[in-house]
Amino acid sequence: MSTLQADTAADPDRLVEALPPARGAWERTDHEGGIVEYVIAGDDGVCTAAKLVVRPDVIEETAVRLDRKRDCTDVGTDRFDDVAAARETVERELSAVLDGIEA
Repeated sequence: MSTLQADTAADPDRLVEALPPARGAWERTDHEGGIVEYVIAGDDGVCTAAKLVVRPDVIEETAVRLDRKRDCTDVGTDRFDDVAAARETVERELSAVLDGIEA
C-alpha cells in the first residue's frame, strides 16, 4: 500500500492560479482540490479530441501531475517538482495542439 505524499503536493489554490487560461478551441474547467481540465470537444460527443488534466500529485513525491488524453485514449502522464515547470509544459501542450488543428 502506498503512502500519500500530500506534503510534497502543490498547493491547490496556487496551482489553479498559476495555470494559463484556455485559448482557441480549448475550454478550461477548474474543480475542487486544484484539479484543472483543459478540453477540446470531439466530433462524436463521446470522447474529447484532446484533454489535459492537471492536479496536485498526492501519490508520488512530486508537486504536480499532468495527464493527457487524445480521443478516448490515455497518451501519457508527466510529473513535475514545481508549479512553474508544470505551467510551462501546459502552455506548450495547449499551443502544440492548437498549432496541429490550424495546420
